[in-house]
Amino acid sequence: MSLENYWQGLLLLKQTIADTSEAVRFCFINFGDTCEVYLNRLPVPDPQKSLVLVIVDQDADIQHHKATSFLLDNTVLVLDYEYQLDEEVIDFLATYMPYCFLPLQARKRQRAVAITHFAQSLDGKIATSQGDSKWIGNDDNLIHAHRMRALCSSILIGSHTLNYDHPSLTVRLVEGSNPRRVVLCSTESDFSSLQSGSDNPVLVIGSGDDPCLKNTEYVQLAADKDGKVACTDILKLLFEKGLYTVYVEGGSATTSSFLAQKSIDVLQLHIAPLIFGSGLDSFTLPEISSVSDAVEFDRFYFKPVGDTFMFVGEMHHD
Repeated sequence: MSLENYWQGLLLLKQTIADTSEAVRFCFINFGDTCEVYLNRLPVPDPQKSLVLVIVDQDADIQHHKATSFLLDNTVLVLDYEYQLDEEVIDFLATYMPYCFLPLQARKRQRAVAITHFAQSLDGKIATSQGDSKWIGNDDNLIHAHRMRALCSSILIGSHTLNYDHPSLTVRLVEGSNPRRVVLCSTESDFSSLQSGSDNPVLVIGSGDDPCLKNTEYVQLAADKDGKVACTDILKLLFEKGLYTVYVEGGSATTSSFLAQKSIDVLQLHIAPLIFGSGLDSFTLPEISSVSDAVEFDRFYFKPVGDTFMFVGEMHHD
């Protein structure tokens, strides 16, 4: 069975978890040419398929001797028992399956769960001083980014990224549905790349009046004295709209704002073997005087991505 079969199963799992209203204690997934997801119940046996069990509630007394079993611990999937799955498949599932379950965390927190991803140089640059960022990451990282887009219900950028990069923010390199596109920006921004990339309305969040732009939905949120909208308010708004996960894809100012306001739950940094010596920093945060004031992670790991690697850090704010 190819990884594409497993990817199809993950897309089905993502949608099933997002749609359910029941408390999920465990989940069986039958991976094959067609896939089935069973929440809190035993699966229908099928020897032609690969059966996987994910235990969500650590107190759930469930096991299956013909299923590869994982324990879900927030955004980490721990292999508990292996049955007829090779190392490549186990690594693939461990990388992407936890994100399918994030709607469960969103419901507990009553806000969207935020994941951010950057490709950066060894000295922490995401673009040159002239704004060139193609191609810092490798092809494997680009595919990973599109998989993350497909697994998240929304994708968010700021006005600088919109005006400079002219992105479409769609899923193109893998199969899956496009996430809801969300932009934090002023009314003078250029939305042409988003309007041509998809027919789905762009969700625009700002603090001013509705600009009445074509193919957009505008939501006004209160701003602070500096004219900035609180990131916690943004995550609550997304949750209220049924968008349980948000993929914060830039730029540096937007992501730094979310990070400074403790509104990023998972941070992914793809490290490219490059040194710029100048350019745009990945993060711009308030000055600190002590190392103890730095952003810390509750858990982190490093993962190979093609011929490079990615740092993945998890932060708990609740």
